[in-house]
Amino acid sequence: MAITTAPTRSAFTAPPPAGESRAGGLRISSTTHQRRPWQIGLGVALVLVCAAVAGAVFQSSAKKVSILVAAKSLPAGTVLTTSDLATASIPASGDITAMAATGSAVVVGQQLDTAVYPGQVLVRQMLAATPQLASGEQVVGVLLKGDQMPSVALVAGDVVQVVAVPQVGQGSTIGGTIGNTLVPSATVFAVGPAPGNQTQYVASVSLEIPGSEAAQVTSYAAADQIGLSLVSEGTPSGGSR
Repeated sequence: MAITTAPTRSAFTAPPPAGESRAGGLRISSTTHQRRPWQIGLGVALVLVCAAVAGAVFQSSAKKVSILVAAKSLPAGTVLTTSDLATASIPASGDITAMAATGSAVVVGQQLDTAVYPGQVLVRQMLAATPQLASGEQVVGVLLKGDQMPSVALVAGDVVQVVAVPQVGQGSTIGGTIGNTLVPSATVFAVGPAPGNQTQYVASVSLEIPGSEAAQVTSYAAADQIGLSLVSEGTPSGGSR
C-alpha cells in the first residue's frame, strides 16, 4: 500500500527591515552610530590629562641636583677642606638626604665622624656633632687685632705659627720673649667675629695646639701678646681667598 506524505512547507521569513540587508545569514545595518558631543569632549580631556602627567614625569626624571661626595678616602676625624670634597649629579627627588653642593661652605672645617671612600655620598649624619680633637690636643681661644694676624682671612683648617708679640707701647712680653715662637704649628679650629663689646679686635680665633703648650699660650692671649703667621692654607669653599 503506497503512503503519500504532504510536501514540507518552508518556514516563513519576514523581509529585512528597511536599511538592512542579509549576508550569509547575518543582519547588517546600514545605519551609522552617532557619538554624542560630551563623549568626544571627555575623550579629548583624558588625552590632555595623560599628556600632562607624562610630561611632568619626564621633567621630574630629567631634572638633576648637585650633591657633595668624598673626593678621596678619608679617615674618621678628618677636618674637611675643599680638596676633600667633590660633586655629583643625581635625579631630583623629595627623598634626597645627601648634602647639596651649594652647602659646601658649611661642611668645610667640620670633622668626619666616620671613614668614607672615594665617591661616597656625604650626609649630615657623617659629620661629628661636636668637633673631635686629636689625642693630647687642646683648643685655646685668642682675640686678635688686625696687626696680630695675616691679611688673608683665616679659615678652619689653616696651619699657623703662634708668636709672642708685645702690646702697643711695651717693649717686652710676659717672659721677655718678643718674636719667639710659642707653637710652631697650630691648626685653626674655628674663626668668628670678635664680641660686640670688644671693638678693638677684628676676630676671635680658636687654635688647636698641643696640651703641653696650652697654659703658656693662654697666658699670652690673656695679656694680648699673641701674633699669628700663616704656615699653610686650608682652602675655603670656592678654591680662592
